[in-house]
Amino acid sequence: MSLSEHEDVIAYKPAIKKAQRRLERTGIEDIIDKTGLEFIEEENKFVIPSLNQKYYVDYPTGEMSSSNPEIPVAIGMKIVTLHFLTRGNNWEPNGELISYKELPGGNVYSDAFQREAIKPIINNLCQHPNKLKKAAKKLGAQFIDKGDLGFTIETLPTIPLTYIIWFSDEELNGGANILFDSSVITKLHTEDVAFLGQYTTSLLIKLVSN
Repeated sequence: MSLSEHEDVIAYKPAIKKAQRRLERTGIEDIIDKTGLEFIEEENKFVIPSLNQKYYVDYPTGEMSSSNPEIPVAIGMKIVTLHFLTRGNNWEPNGELISYKELPGGNVYSDAFQREAIKPIINNLCQHPNKLKKAAKKLGAQFIDKGDLGFTIETLPTIPLTYIIWFSDEELNGGANILFDSSVITKLHTEDVAFLGQYTTSLLIKLVSN
């Protein structure tokens, strides 16, 4: 899924329509039982904590809004969130971290994931450790003792992404990796997981640049 500022809405209409139809066919109680999400009955909305803010998804239309204007509803994020509502669960992360290529079919698209989610970190963020840390905090990061800077961001409930960053200096180029809890394979398709990595990286870059 594209991260362009000029996302082709027409190109994604079939995917959005399909996800909306699936949401319409899935009962509210079924979604609550599986995901544990809050549902506001008076407004017919699900509340989805994500990236240190909240998304609101209307039921059954699937229309989506954000509580934070700094994190508008990207088309790709709308599709992934609708998929989570109908496929996700509230099983806690098991702590087993895996790379993208270890996901089902991930080896086929690992080069693209490196190019679109990890290389931008190296090219744009490894030179700005303090700004990166502040940006990560804005997305609700929990910091861990890995690399020069390690942190975990919850992109959707029970779906954390772990970033491990090595900063550049006069002698060495920077490095980065993104790891996933292996439980994610029970919650989303591999393509959706790739988007979460790409999108979260793009938000970090945007926040560092501001």
